[in-house]
Amino acid sequence: MFNRRSSQSGGETPTEPQAPAPAANPQAAPRTNAPLPTEDLIARRPRPDIPRPRHEPKPKAQDGDESRLFVGNGITLKGEVGNCAELIVEGTVDARVEARHFKVSPGGRFSGECHVETADIAGEFEGQLHCRNRLVVRGTGRLKGVLRYGEVEIEAGGRIAGEIQVFGEDEPAAEPASQPSLKAANAE
Repeated sequence: MFNRRSSQSGGETPTEPQAPAPAANPQAAPRTNAPLPTEDLIARRPRPDIPRPRHEPKPKAQDGDESRLFVGNGITLKGEVGNCAELIVEGTVDARVEARHFKVSPGGRFSGECHVETADIAGEFEGQLHCRNRLVVRGTGRLKGVLRYGEVEIEAGGRIAGEIQVFGEDEPAAEPASQPSLKAANAE
């Protein structure tokens, strides 16, 4: 690194360090003072003598078995939820929902449209609820809007307000054809 030059007095004195010669290839990477790694740690294979946990692939969900959505306390969700096995609302949701099971916990609020198999309402619900099977309204539950259900259970203290229909009974009843039309007694 240091070159010795002979001086006129006959002694050798150290001189300034010289810069390294430029590389023959100008596109080559510049040299750095960083030490080179002794082995490639990324390409290193795991040692077979060390036991490792096995990661087996999870079976794919069938018909949304694992598709659960939990909206926690203090969370606000707006939008659309589809293909959900279970939706649990503890926060605030303003959405259109398609799910199998739907639950609004005490303190939870839902507004929007909901198409479900079963519903369990212990919080506030406002909008359209289409529950094909069983609707359970807990004592702290408040429902308001258009409600359609297969069967309903309302605990003491639960409240329902709005248009209420049972699935299959929303079609207007046809008048029997065998009844004769009646005239008013004083009509001519």
